[in-house]
Amino acid sequence: MSKTERRRQVRARDPFDVSHLICQAAERQLLAGVLINLDSAPAAARSIMAEVAPEMLYGEHTGPLFTITHRVLADVADPSRADVLAALHRAGRGQGDDVFNLFVDAVTEWAGMEPQAARLAREAAVEVQANHERRQAVHAAELVARSGGSPDDLTGMIGQLERVQAATNAAAGNRPLTLLDAVDAWAKHERAPVVPTGLGWFDGPTEGGLPVGGITALVALPNAGKSPLALQMTLAALISDPALRAVWGLGEMTLQAMARRTACVASTMLDGCDPVTMQGAGDRTDAARAANVALCGVIGDRLAIVPAPLTVDRIEERVIATGAQLVVIDYLQLIRGGDATDRVQELEHIIGRIRDLAITRECAVVCISSMARAAGASTRIGSCAKGATEIDYAVELLYVGEADANGHDVTWRCLKARNLEKRDLLLYFDGASQTFSLRGFDEFSAFAPG
Repeated sequence: MSKTERRRQVRARDPFDVSHLICQAAERQLLAGVLINLDSAPAAARSIMAEVAPEMLYGEHTGPLFTITHRVLADVADPSRADVLAALHRAGRGQGDDVFNLFVDAVTEWAGMEPQAARLAREAAVEVQANHERRQAVHAAELVARSGGSPDDLTGMIGQLERVQAATNAAAGNRPLTLLDAVDAWAKHERAPVVPTGLGWFDGPTEGGLPVGGITALVALPNAGKSPLALQMTLAALISDPALRAVWGLGEMTLQAMARRTACVASTMLDGCDPVTMQGAGDRTDAARAANVALCGVIGDRLAIVPAPLTVDRIEERVIATGAQLVVIDYLQLIRGGDATDRVQELEHIIGRIRDLAITRECAVVCISSMARAAGASTRIGSCAKGATEIDYAVELLYVGEADANGHDVTWRCLKARNLEKRDLLLYFDGASQTFSLRGFDEFSAFAPG
């Protein structure tokens, strides 16, 4: 006897069996519409989520994912997919788990189709509601039938149906909020995981460091120190955390140019190193060689390099191979890939791929980007990055750099900080050592002549 025939026989014996009343496809579509819109259109994601309650989903994997996502939207003021990813891990649903795989599928399968996914999700919500009401009606009827239909049981059935309607109303947002809800959300709130850089002037304003599962964008005109800032943060993070691994997409610099800069930066971070300037590193002085040797002794092979030509696939392959938790792309406009008919569309597709990389591989991504010539720190968000509007919306943190006439005082304006207070970084850039520090600190006096 086949499984289908056995199920039919069971249902024939038990008219109140509801195990077959599961709308798997609708539940998956509902989740996809919420998750794919969570970053780019959070209002749409919230409105979809508000149409159903967690107890209305009965799928083995869709139910837990919806419950976790529902809790994130309730607890986080400005939620993102990275917050859902963090919540999955807290619930023990990491890579390899079926619920995690469902999350990844929902994010990747509907990338770039946010409006369509939202429309289908709303239709799916109606189906999920109807299925839930049908199951509850069967349960209510079962109470009456199994007891012989006494008046008390009829009252119980009416009460059960009223509870179903109350749950539907609550899911639709009809339940009035109170101070208890606000305090409960505040008490449950947890920050998404981060990669600490070890640099207090960055980790402080960002409440810990670079967000895992998200992008930190550094946008500026040439010579503002985009790459040096990213390199300083990366080396500092690797030195601070012996278990950390990183991948650097080397699109602009040569290997020799990168090593020249690492000698300068290492000399400011590692004990026992004499100060190294760009001039000294270019001349390959003993101090420069000693600084790079010391850096290699601390970091070893934990910083993997992907040389040009850069593609998201090549970077992701290296991330998978090394288990990197930190990725630096230097820089966005040098990445190629996608089937778009023009470069702007191609960059939009690439940014979406980078965002998916951060989420699915659970890493923090630092994305360096050239700035549109007409843009500045006061430019409307969406118009900062050269040739790419999507980066402004896809990132967790967005900094736009502005240097003074001498190129030393650099203000990194924070135009976006998801779930954080936007705080600018007021830094001093020392070109000789290729490092940043807080303004007012004479940290690099050793480089002064004489």
